[in-house]
Formats: sequence, C-alpha cells, structure tokens
Amino acid sequence: MINPQRHYLHLRKQKATQYHLWRLTEDEYRQLRNSSLPIKIDSKLMLQLMLSERDNPERLSLPKALLSLEDNFGKSSDRFDEWKSSFSFPLLFRLDKPVGRFFYLLRIGDYRGALDFLLYRLLENGADGYDIRTYREPFELEFSRKEINEFICYVYGFLTGFALSTCNRPIEPFIRSIDSNHILYGYRDGEFFEEQIDSQEEYQAAIKAFEEKYGSLQQERQSQNLRSLLEKITGEAMTEK
Repeated sequence: MINPQRHYLHLRKQKATQYHLWRLTEDEYRQLRNSSLPIKIDSKLMLQLMLSERDNPERLSLPKALLSLEDNFGKSSDRFDEWKSSFSFPLLFRLDKPVGRFFYLLRIGDYRGALDFLLYRLLENGADGYDIRTYREPFELEFSRKEINEFICYVYGFLTGFALSTCNRPIEPFIRSIDSNHILYGYRDGEFFEEQIDSQEEYQAAIKAFEEKYGSLQQERQSQNLRSLLEKITGEAMTEK
C-alpha cells in the first residue's frame, strides 16, 4: 500500500521490468546509506545525453529538470555542495524483475551544470563487514551496466517529456546559481534561461540584476528551506503567499 503523504513514482519500462521511486527524507537516506554499497555509474553517459540534445529546443535544461523533479518528488533537499551543485533529490528505488525485487538508493542532482545520478545497492541484512565507501561494479546478474544505463536514459526521457507539461503551467520567476562554473539558470520574463558567465564580476552583476527585479536569491533559498521544514513537520504542502 502506497503512503499518500510520500511522493512516489512508478515507471514501467516494459511488462517484465518496473521501476518504483519513493522520496526520502535526509535522515531516512542517511540511515539507508549506512547499509548500502556505492555503484559505479558510466561517467560518459550523461555527457553523451547532453551532447546529443545540445541543439534540441526541447532538451532537458537545468531549470526544466529542477521543476520536473519538484513536481514529482517535492522540493529539493538542502543537502548538496552549494559550490558545485544547486539541487538534490534523495530517493528509494526498487527494481522489479522476473528474477526478483532489488532495493537501491538513488540521488538525482546536478554537478557543475550537468544532471547527476548516484546509485547505491541497499543490503537488506545490513552492511557489516563491507566497505560502504568503495565504489563497486554493478551486480551484473540483477542490474547490469547496460540496464543501469537504460534506467538512467529512461528517467531522463521521462523528465524531458514531463517538462513539456511543466512548461504549460504558470511559473514564478526563480534563479539558481552554480558558483564553481559561474552558471546561472532559472525562469524570468516568461522564459527559461541557462547561461555560463565568463568573469566573476559579470556573474555577480547578473545575480544582482535579477535580485533587483525579482528579489534576493539568498532570501529565496531561506524561504524554500523554511517551507520544506514546515512541510516535513506538518505533513502538509505549504503554498507561497
């Protein structure tokens, strides 16, 4: 039975293979992470996806990815590297196959301007005796490298398609920053934007120009964190006034 108060997504790749995703709190994620093993992800995959979509006007840009993830899993966690990243979604992932059900942890975020997937195999009997910090090759008999790549591409495609409906609803202006690469993205003047700025001076000037027109980025982050905390305590969605 699905908890109606928890964000949940069911993706059906084919009849024999199904993906179930539940949003986790950071405390839940931390507890489960202590009983899981990190799995190596194909580092070239996201680069290939980005390059293949580079000239596509409907591509999954960072602002579209963020809003699509929030529509499906609630507001971003505040647990991420604020120098290199701008959002993070901790998830429990269950893989259903004819040979069995397998539990993983999945964290979808961004890293230096690219969408990022972190995957961990959850050991239901605990991880005593295992080094939970060492990255491992996939368990080929249950979730092979090829299947992991197919899963990531499937989620990427789902978010891309979902973004089409996201773009058709009213969107409040917002901005996110990735300081390490001078990347700014968000929504302004009725359009999504994503830009990488050459100099620190121009980067700060662009943030200031946005804040003068729409409000403070720092204030927006504090407001978002406060709403997330209130939602966690009350179990109710907090609407902006």
